[in-house]
Amino acid sequence: MLEQISPLWPILKQHQEANNPLVLVTLVKTSGSSYKKPGAMMLVEKDGTAHGLISGGCLEADVAEHAKKVFINGQAITLTYDMSDDSIFGLGAGCDGILVLVLQLLADDYLPLSAMNPFSKQAGSLTLMINDCEQTGLAIGGFAIKKHKVIESEKGAYEVLKKTLVPLHFRPPPRITVCGAGIDVYPLIQMLQILQWHVQVIDHRRGRLSVPDFSQIKTTLVNPSNLPSNQFNQGSDAVVIMTHNLEHDAAYLEHFGNSEVSWIGLLGPRKRRNKVLELAGIKAEALKHRLHAPVGLNIGGHMPETIAVSIVAQLQQFFTQS
Repeated sequence: MLEQISPLWPILKQHQEANNPLVLVTLVKTSGSSYKKPGAMMLVEKDGTAHGLISGGCLEADVAEHAKKVFINGQAITLTYDMSDDSIFGLGAGCDGILVLVLQLLADDYLPLSAMNPFSKQAGSLTLMINDCEQTGLAIGGFAIKKHKVIESEKGAYEVLKKTLVPLHFRPPPRITVCGAGIDVYPLIQMLQILQWHVQVIDHRRGRLSVPDFSQIKTTLVNPSNLPSNQFNQGSDAVVIMTHNLEHDAAYLEHFGNSEVSWIGLLGPRKRRNKVLELAGIKAEALKHRLHAPVGLNIGGHMPETIAVSIVAQLQQFFTQS
């Protein structure tokens, strides 16, 4: 879920620094067919400019109109859209689900969004009040965030909300380490960035790491035969090894094979994989389900771009199921 927040984060920080209010729109509940799922968020500026998606683009303009009321009175509201009644919007979208949204003003501390840093390594949950509750005193938009500690809109909110509502769970975007900085790495990096995942590239060639394609990501110059014991292990959720050099691939495979990284991809056919395993002194059985070699789903195609698509699809499948 936090990868959905990543594109909103610069907008939040920009307006926070300028002390400009925003309206946060959170999709808290769906039933039936819907393009986006609970946890999707959108930010609306005071002039109606919207960032992010809470549908397939069908509802955003209407939601931004409702956000004007929130800017005026500062009171959070709940919106419910029944997409099965096409006479309301006449969009012909084909989705027939029901969406429940909470719109709340962000100002001062900009909570709850300001506590959901997508660059944090911590997972957590967010629970939002959907309706006013006289018994508890919680109004729409009352929230509780649970990470290493509980952050709540008011004292006692967490205890109330956990008994009545289902929390929205979020975790940091995956952290991918790519070993190798060849030309075929470029489309892979671009796709990972589109997904708002965190990526770093390590390679032994300084010139390769200095190309413009890597200007927006973390790069590290290393010696594959002398890798620091834990430098990359703890910060990696998955590793893709693609140096096109048997000895270097073997060094990386040995290094990450002895780590706790749960997903390791190795580029190249099975015969090459066996050579790399032999050079690394590792039996394939020792890596069990961690090693994916050849890396990528078998979707056909031999261009760098199609190989990148197959790798990203396999990673997406892994993180969705894990």
